Amino acid sequence: MKGKWFAFGCLTSVVIIIIIIFSTFNIIGIMSKSMGKKKQLKEILPGSYLHVKLSGEIVEYNEFSESFFGEDAIGTHSIIQKINKAFYDKNIKGIILEPQWMSCGMANINEIMEAIEHFKSSGKKVYAHFNMAGNRDYILASIADSIYLNPSASGGLFLTGVGGSVLFYKDMLDKIGIEMKVIHAGKYKGAGENFSRSSFSKPVKENLDKLFTTIYDKMIAMIAENRNLSIEQIKHIYENRKEIFISGEKALEYNLVDQLCFREDLFKELGIKQDQLVSLKSYKLSSRSKEKERIAVVYAQGMIASSNSFYTAQNLSASKIDEVLDKLETDNSIKAVVLRVNSPGGSALESEIILSRIKQLRRVKPIIISMGNVAASGGYYISAESDYTYADPYTITGSIGVVAMIPNISKLSQNIGLNSEQIKKGKYSDLFNPYREPDAEEFEALKNDIEETYIEFKIRVAEGREMSLEDVEMLAQGQIWSSEDALDKNLIDGVGMLNNAIIKAAEIAGVIEYSVHFYPEKKSIFEEFLKDKFDIDVVAEFMKSDITKEIGLDRSLLLYKNIRNDPVQAIMPFEPEL
Repeated sequence: MKGKWFAFGCLTSVVIIIIIIFSTFNIIGIMSKSMGKKKQLKEILPGSYLHVKLSGEIVEYNEFSESFFGEDAIGTHSIIQKINKAFYDKNIKGIILEPQWMSCGMANINEIMEAIEHFKSSGKKVYAHFNMAGNRDYILASIADSIYLNPSASGGLFLTGVGGSVLFYKDMLDKIGIEMKVIHAGKYKGAGENFSRSSFSKPVKENLDKLFTTIYDKMIAMIAENRNLSIEQIKHIYENRKEIFISGEKALEYNLVDQLCFREDLFKELGIKQDQLVSLKSYKLSSRSKEKERIAVVYAQGMIASSNSFYTAQNLSASKIDEVLDKLETDNSIKAVVLRVNSPGGSALESEIILSRIKQLRRVKPIIISMGNVAASGGYYISAESDYTYADPYTITGSIGVVAMIPNISKLSQNIGLNSEQIKKGKYSDLFNPYREPDAEEFEALKNDIEETYIEFKIRVAEGREMSLEDVEMLAQGQIWSSEDALDKNLIDGVGMLNNAIIKAAEIAGVIEYSVHFYPEKKSIFEEFLKDKFDIDVVAEFMKSDITKEIGLDRSLLLYKNIRNDPVQAIMPFEPEL
């Protein structure tokens, strides 16, 4: 008994220590935030510049209001809101844009560029400066009035193009005795191929190649237009240059930049003092508009899965969507809802539940879909029902198909002397037992189940898009489409940005004077952490290194976690890299 109480006391002590640690983080965060607010009391000086300094991963919408240390959580949404505020701010003279090794989708970049273009229409100037720039950085900076580059020989531009690498695990899994059974509905459905094949199947590779070509051509045309160069000139730089890193002198020669100088010299040239630089984090947004009629923008982002705990916050679940839509349905001030979808898909069942909830809300209020970086497979599934559907010019969509994946580690267990013995009551009681391979009858039954889910997916698309099942089948089979192709094939209603969707929502709802409110409402990261149970998995997931992301394993691991309890997936795991 003493041992039990001792163990309980140890466990209690550990929990208390964890609470103290995170309470300390929260206190530091509150103090930091409070200091930030005091700092903000200082008036922005006339002639100031909004300093848009971006690096690392930039999510579309950060659901947390701040980090553990009280800093504002920056996402594409807040960046755009602050640029839009600066448009009207008489003390903001211009923007200093400094992107460096950004990581985000092209639709995110496109939205930021649109906000900067709108900012420039006020007559205010935008200046971009690099020490060194990657592909995404340069694409974003190309919208600036002038681009400056560090003259050092160790600086430069690293312009790569569009591509994508996928790790194929089959040969490795074969060596250690693991087999992943993959069942596809749709010959272009590539999800799971990296577990079951050593390379892409021909249809999947052809489909991806066509998509990447479209994105590449669009990117080249955008840079050419922004820099007032020909498409041929930009293509030559990307495809025929001899140097890997484009030095300052070469960048000038190619007309990719306008001047070589250090950042301090640029500030001196523009007459900018240090206290005239306003960082994104210190530039606070105004309080909500008091317009009585509102348009709601709901961000539906992440892999679709039922789990909704803190450490899988990147997942999109029915419970997360329900929590938001339930409030909006009963809020009479909300006249229409824009659902901003940015998801490669996931659980077919969860997608069906989410779509059902969206259809329920649509009976009460107009629903407009705005597609972000990717709205494919399950992401397209939940977009099938709307009053109008927009896709960003860079959206990847479609992938109407279903896949099931079942792990089989029987060979591995035999090799290491691990024996599994089960007492079986019921024909399928051990169907998903990873220590044995499904027999022919079970495999055929699974194929039939997958086919039924695929048919249901096509029915939902046919109903939502008012198409015949035969026409849907021609566009389905797991094929992925660019926004232009999707428009041509009636999978969407228009190519446009989030703002286009908001305007359309107001038009359909018949409102003229309105404010825009964004959901899910931002919450404290500390409160969200404490709301979940204390679990070592939670801590480990939150604190883990980004190494899996760096080598391309993160998405495959997340996919595997989600299929353990839900093997039927509508997901597109391949996306282009810039």
